[in-house]
Amino acid sequence: MAASLVNPAGLARSGGKRLTLGAQGAFSNLHINDRRTDLSEPAGGVFGLTAPAPLGGALAGRIHVGLGMYVLPGSIARIVARYPDEPFYPYYQGRTERLVIVPGVGVRVTSRFEVGVAANFMAGLGGALQASEGSTRALDARVDEKVPAVARVIAGAAWRPLDALRVGLVFRQRFEVPFATRAETEVAGEPIDLDLRASGQFSPSQLVAGVAWLTSAATVSADVTFARWSAYPGPFVEVKSELPLVGPLAGELPTVPWKDTFGGKLGVEAPLGDAVILRGGYAFETSPVPAEQPGVTNLLDGPRHTIAAGVGLVHTRVKGKRVRLDLHLQTQIVQGRTLRKTVFAPGEDGDGFDGLRDEVTDNANDPATQGAQISNPGFPRIDSGGQVFAGGLTMEVEL
Repeated sequence: MAASLVNPAGLARSGGKRLTLGAQGAFSNLHINDRRTDLSEPAGGVFGLTAPAPLGGALAGRIHVGLGMYVLPGSIARIVARYPDEPFYPYYQGRTERLVIVPGVGVRVTSRFEVGVAANFMAGLGGALQASEGSTRALDARVDEKVPAVARVIAGAAWRPLDALRVGLVFRQRFEVPFATRAETEVAGEPIDLDLRASGQFSPSQLVAGVAWLTSAATVSADVTFARWSAYPGPFVEVKSELPLVGPLAGELPTVPWKDTFGGKLGVEAPLGDAVILRGGYAFETSPVPAEQPGVTNLLDGPRHTIAAGVGLVHTRVKGKRVRLDLHLQTQIVQGRTLRKTVFAPGEDGDGFDGLRDEVTDNANDPATQGAQISNPGFPRIDSGGQVFAGGLTMEVEL
């Protein structure tokens, strides 16, 4: 099941029909200053299915199809557009907040080379909201939303140049759920229109290269990942308006210099007898969020260290079919950071990302106005960091 997302070429080696069912969840111990912050939609169900394509002749057994799904218990997706000064962890926004559907196909080209392609599928959101004064002078509203499909490609290849060596390459296309709503409001006969746009559930384009060394005692794998976070449009809502006598207006958003990230993973899988498989691994990834944010934004993150462990139990006594139970646990450690703010001097030029401005003009007759009056929740400093704990249990059954 995981092959659809990790490397679709792995579907070609799935062999036979298999059904996977399970559940997974996460708990956040991330903090914003002294306050712990939770994850939205922290738990969900896992479903997977793989099967050979019903083909004969030269294609028999060479093509396998698969489907991987992550299902939320009570919703399809949760999309949040943030205020520019809101403190939150953008890396974790959306990672557990949507229905995931990833169908894929893998092809065994030769006995040592496979290719595969899958689609990361979800829906966007667009439409309009209309409001005007009703008979009681209250606002009567009409909402019309449209949800077009969004699908992005995951493509991979796997090559086994030696019996003990496997090499893989994967490309994952940038994914996001666009949100666009136009609010058309009429008050006292005058139109007040708002155009709201945001990008939710963002995942950057990724390129992954990996190797695995296979022996009878253990399988050791390693991979490196490049993710193009510098193309992120940001988690903030873009607002444009059309006002009577004023004309078009647009809210100014801070320009955030998102950073491309690099990561590496190392994993070990070893059988313990015929019925138990032990697994362990470590991963490191740099942060896409700027470490220095002297202005409006309070985007929290840090380099991440992940430690994982798992165990698989294999049985073949259920009506002659192979059944496997897999349990996994992991801890993700986000290194701590402290953001410190800078206040522009009167008349000093600068973007909202580069500094804050005194919000109240000094009045010699009012001591309360003296000095910098700043309402930004990250002023004068904000601390972040912590851990995210996750785990899950799945059952795979031969059909």
